[in-house]
Amino acid sequence: MNRLFLALLAGTNLFAAIDGTVLNQTTGKPQAGVSVTLVKPGQGGMQTLGNTTSDASGHFVFEHDQPGGGPQLLQANYNGVNYNKLMTPNIPTSGVELDIYEATKSPAVARVAQHMLVLEPSTSEFAVNETVLIQNDSKTTYNDEQLGGFRFFLPPAANGQVKISAQGPGGMPLPRPAEKTEEKDVFKINYPIKPGETQFEITYVLVAGSPITFHGAVVSVKGMPPAPLRLVVPPGVTVEGKDLQQLGTEPKTQATIYDVTARKFFDVNVTGTGTLHPPEATAGDESDAPKVAEGMPPVYAHLSWLVTLGLGILAVGLCSLYFASPVRSR
Repeated sequence: MNRLFLALLAGTNLFAAIDGTVLNQTTGKPQAGVSVTLVKPGQGGMQTLGNTTSDASGHFVFEHDQPGGGPQLLQANYNGVNYNKLMTPNIPTSGVELDIYEATKSPAVARVAQHMLVLEPSTSEFAVNETVLIQNDSKTTYNDEQLGGFRFFLPPAANGQVKISAQGPGGMPLPRPAEKTEEKDVFKINYPIKPGETQFEITYVLVAGSPITFHGAVVSVKGMPPAPLRLVVPPGVTVEGKDLQQLGTEPKTQATIYDVTARKFFDVNVTGTGTLHPPEATAGDESDAPKVAEGMPPVYAHLSWLVTLGLGILAVGLCSLYFASPVRSR
């Protein structure tokens, strides 16, 4: 009898209910009428386990989750924006709080906190990586499909080939398409800017050459406070341009950091080759064919040196402010 009871108890745990409340963090109150979906990631993609709608008190319940362990994902859709909560096997499945926010089309609720453009020329290609951190300190989500979450300039020499990774607060990097705007060679990324930090990584490749002229532009979402554009090049690479002001060298990577002073378009003459991270090719692999491999999104390959560069840029900026300070000159 005891064994039967334990078996039944174990079976009950495998099929445990998930219940909670959809909480509107903008109003501070539970939100009724929100569509909630329970999904389970797998090798074949996202498997939908159930759908429900929050009741008048914001409460929702899924009678059974998926047996077999592993993470599951609660997804709420509110005002056209998806909000996710990861459910891992070690956290309680009762009394779950699923946060949502009111949406606004005003980009002023967010600001560009950091904007870096990294140039890495080699003998075979000219790699460009643009990283943008957007901070939203409000309690509303900025979402405007017409303006986009962020805008960027793509040189014609890229032939429209670009990879974009977007990562919201507490989420995973997701691929996003580049969408054309009313401006030539300016594209937008339709991605909501939720409260917290959102990161975009934009990568593309140009034809190699030394010297080579890189054509760039400073663009932004109208109404969203921008950050200075910092141009970063690795050791072995030199750049020249009338719209560049050297800020210094980052101590760990020895990358040289420049401030782009142009209001819109700028040209940079680039010579030499260099990289800020080790090559990913394995020894003995000399094939020119494209490689297909599983792995983390591209942003993780750059994460360590991006953090280092970000801190380096901050340190250089603080030093520049210190030495230019009128208080110090007294």
